[in-house]
Amino acid sequence: MKRSIMVIFLVLITSGCVTRNYDSNMDLGKSQLNEENYVEAHEAFELAYKEAKTPESRELMDLSGFLASGMKKYDEQDFDSAKRDFEEATAYKAKYQEGKRMVLKAGDMHPVSDSATIETAEGNDEAEQVEEANEDGTITSKIDDKAAMDTKGKEGSKGSGSTLSKSQAEKLVKDYVDMENFPHLQIEYDHDDKKGNYIFQVFEMDSSQKSGHNAIWGRYGVNKKTKEVYEVM
Repeated sequence: MKRSIMVIFLVLITSGCVTRNYDSNMDLGKSQLNEENYVEAHEAFELAYKEAKTPESRELMDLSGFLASGMKKYDEQDFDSAKRDFEEATAYKAKYQEGKRMVLKAGDMHPVSDSATIETAEGNDEAEQVEEANEDGTITSKIDDKAAMDTKGKEGSKGSGSTLSKSQAEKLVKDYVDMENFPHLQIEYDHDDKKGNYIFQVFEMDSSQKSGHNAIWGRYGVNKKTKEVYEVM
């Protein structure tokens, strides 16, 4: 009898440690997600998954892994491989809030990797044209000048890219919250924060109250450059 009680006691202690380790690693991973530190987030979710193989830890581990790998390859200018990682993440059927945020992030990065691949290919074509023309000195100078002008034009077009409008940001928040399935919800712009991000409020409408406002559903921010939607705590 005493032996059975001791076994049960040890099982309870062990399960308690597993729960604490799992929760702490999940919290750490989510904190790293908010900072867009996807490598560190992936490591934390991987540790959480080893403690308890839950669907949430598996989803967040997979998605943070795709983003960490894609961004690393993008920085290394391996744009084709980066594109494949972002496509994997974009196609992921996320069920949890943090997972859905990462899918949106991957969707934003996917076209960026596409355009980088195209620009690299165009740059290689221009280099080949210059090399072919190097046999003739007079022609070389003209082609070099044109290549320099084209490069300058491309850099200028990148710098002059339009920022995200308020209405576009509002639509991103509506999609993020899935407001189509919650007709009682309303959204309104609140302010721009110190970083220049749009801040919106989503609240429930109660037709029985004259004010029209009820409980706040949530506050959401939108990064004007990356188009990332996130919850404001």
